[in-house]
Amino acid sequence: MAGSVTVTAGHDTVVLVVQDDDPTSPADVARWLRERLDGWRELDVLLVGVVVGELFGNARRHGSPPYVLELVLDRWREALVVSVRDRALGGSGPWRSAAGLLLVDGLTDRWGVLTQGAFTTVWAEVVFED
Repeated sequence: MAGSVTVTAGHDTVVLVVQDDDPTSPADVARWLRERLDGWRELDVLLVGVVVGELFGNARRHGSPPYVLELVLDRWREALVVSVRDRALGGSGPWRSAAGLLLVDGLTDRWGVLTQGAFTTVWAEVVFED
């Protein structure tokens, strides 16, 4: 992850920024995520990994850099909000839930899309079970 930057914002927020021409692969992102979730229950790591993989993969397929992956832990609600922002490649037409987003919908409590100017953010909230 040569051109990527990781930023920690407090104890409960971490951000990965993948810049233009950065060769960061989905496997690199998965490795980065596992490092951040070290010590978490294996099922939770798997769940978050699938959600991050789908959202990051969609950004790479349908957007352009920079890609900003943010994880925000809400300890009070025992939830993790995963968001991926990218520069939108075209208009902000209607979103259709293809297979990946249907998977995200089934695995998370809620998800959504926010378009602001030239950027699109897709986010999902994972609430953990005891």
